[in-house]
Amino acid sequence: MNTLALEPIYGSHGVALAISIILILVILRFTPPTSNPSHRRSLLTLRLIAGLLLVLAIFRPTIRFSQDQVTPTAIVIAADESLSMTLSSGEGQTRAELQEAAWRQIVTELKSLQPSLSLKLMAYGEETREIQNPTSESLKSIAPTSPRTRVAGAALDAFNLAPGETISGVVMLGDGMQTGLEENGSSQVAIETLRGLGIPLWTIPMGKDSTGAATRDIAIEAAPESLKLFSGNESLVNFQVVAKGLTGIEIPIQLSWIDESGKEEVFATRTVVPTQANDNISVSVPFTVPAAGSYQLKMEAKAAANEIATSNNQQITFVDTREGGGKILYIEGSSGLEQSFLRRTLRRFPDLDLDFIWVPGDTRNTWPIDLSRELKPGVYDIYILGDLHSEALGQSQIKQLSDCVASGTGLLTLGGMHSYSAGDYQATTFSEVLPVVFDQESATSQGQPTRSQNGTYDLHQINEELLALPTQAHPIVDMGGSSIETVWRELPPLLGANHWVRAREIPGVVTLLKSEKEIPLMVVGEYGQGRVASIAFDSSWRWWRAGKNEMHRRFWRQSMLWLLSRENLDDSELIVDLDSRRIPVGSSGDFTITSSNSRDPLTVDQLKATITRNRQVLKPVDLEVKISQGKPIIKGKLPELLPGIYGLQVSGAQTIDTEQGSTITFQITDNSEELTRPEADNDFLAQLASATEAYGGRLYQPEDIDELCERIRENHTRSQNTVTTAFPLGEDPISGWILFSLFITVTTSEWILRRRWGLN
Repeated sequence: MNTLALEPIYGSHGVALAISIILILVILRFTPPTSNPSHRRSLLTLRLIAGLLLVLAIFRPTIRFSQDQVTPTAIVIAADESLSMTLSSGEGQTRAELQEAAWRQIVTELKSLQPSLSLKLMAYGEETREIQNPTSESLKSIAPTSPRTRVAGAALDAFNLAPGETISGVVMLGDGMQTGLEENGSSQVAIETLRGLGIPLWTIPMGKDSTGAATRDIAIEAAPESLKLFSGNESLVNFQVVAKGLTGIEIPIQLSWIDESGKEEVFATRTVVPTQANDNISVSVPFTVPAAGSYQLKMEAKAAANEIATSNNQQITFVDTREGGGKILYIEGSSGLEQSFLRRTLRRFPDLDLDFIWVPGDTRNTWPIDLSRELKPGVYDIYILGDLHSEALGQSQIKQLSDCVASGTGLLTLGGMHSYSAGDYQATTFSEVLPVVFDQESATSQGQPTRSQNGTYDLHQINEELLALPTQAHPIVDMGGSSIETVWRELPPLLGANHWVRAREIPGVVTLLKSEKEIPLMVVGEYGQGRVASIAFDSSWRWWRAGKNEMHRRFWRQSMLWLLSRENLDDSELIVDLDSRRIPVGSSGDFTITSSNSRDPLTVDQLKATITRNRQVLKPVDLEVKISQGKPIIKGKLPELLPGIYGLQVSGAQTIDTEQGSTITFQITDNSEELTRPEADNDFLAQLASATEAYGGRLYQPEDIDELCERIRENHTRSQNTVTTAFPLGEDPISGWILFSLFITVTTSEWILRRRWGLN
């Protein structure tokens, strides 16, 4: 559409008209000074022409050309290149083939909108990448090989694919299977971001969703790769059962040990029942750690009827167990600081399994407490008896405890207001078990020590600060350093202690700690086959509070090891650490070799590493030395192996027998999550699209692609704008120069004529 308009200077028609009138009046008023009518008319005509040219310049006649133009935009197509696209789509072809057909259809139907509508193609899996200069055959060159899929993150990447261009929508093809970790840590964060972009996201699922018996699936997930435990301790294994399409159906689970010879033994069974179509059930199974050795802990779910993929129905955790762990029962009647810090210390050690029983004083009417289960032989390796009156246990159970010690269990007794003679233990079998001689006078019938006139417990207690000093070198009191006594003198003094007459004068009884006044503070001995340690104080927590927490931990740790008869064990061994015990096919795991004996660094020449399977040597592994934090470290890399269970054995270079050395078991897996979940996650794709529902986003089935293309065409048509181009007279170079040339020609002609005719 073309129009003619006036655009006067200063934007005012009135001003332009006034200037024009004044200009014409001036021309007519000041006529040429000649009496010749012909000369007058010629000069006046030239002046009027020049004036009209100025009037045209003042009013600026403008021609406007208007036309409708479509705004150039881009549509981004995101195609899935993960391994799961090799699975069946349920339509007689793979998901990748269905995706390729969908891409070709979109290109064909939107071809008429080019070039104002451009198509961008992006491939996504664990990462995203743009396919340059896409054609209808571009997806033939995309191999579905990515081991992970970031679906929500890929949707966000698609919106950022064409910087500087206007994106009118994103079409996301794929099965919606989210198997990779999002960079922002949460798919929900990505969904909230999509909601604020103002651009529609259209998703097209490439596969059947999780409805129907054909998509039933059970998977064991989230089991730990490995555990290092001590035999005889109690432990837990936690894992998850992911069930799909099995609402209300019982799923039997069994757990079994597989030892180094391959023998399998079931030790626990469980049954879980999913309550929804897609259910994730957490399972926790307690177990007693078996004898020292290397095991596979297998968690396996029975396959459901019509379940397609069953390779994910089991998972293996590698368990390495060793002797030396200790199970401890700590019985305490005080809520003071000593028991709190002692429990905190002992629970830091993975080879010590601590159970705690608190017996408050206000439960006296229920004494003696029932410890029939806890006092059975073999249940615990060490008993710790804290500030608790003998009546809380009763004569019979104290006798049971004494029998446990006689059969080999360790016993540690602590100081306190109700310990030893203050708790009437001199009237029990403890008078023979403990390595100290009590005061012969008992406490009151109320279970409290007697009180002197000044208010202190002077019969059974020593109420003054005491500095604990070692009497001799011993594994319990050796805290390192050049001088044992110097280290102990740096510890804060104790707040007091129980009063003993003396240490028992029998073979094997040793006083380890005394005060500066020769008051015995710690005495150890033996009773039957068990070891006994008696401590008179209950304020070692002061060491921790004074910043000597390492000394606190070391003292109590060494006390436990002595009671377990482990103080002189040589734990020197080769230690092999793999970065991962489950290694995907095609990957190579890194490992390091160290020795628990740090005095003599290892060298490559001393070691030999081999891969074993079924206890047979398969191939050697090269080793190398690398420097880490200034120290040499022996490192190696596993070769590529087929799926299965293998061993990495490290031994001395001269050792050939595979029974010797240190062996760590590992698994080469081919259970890609992409391949063990046969159904598409259409719900997740719908959830992503619904985040942009306000802008037209939604999920389309593959058979509805023509409907989607029609919507894209409609949106593109609505994006057209009316573009108006104006050509004011004199503003462009051509018309400006013409107007200027005419004005110069007219005024110059007038000047020449006036000169010729002799006029001023």
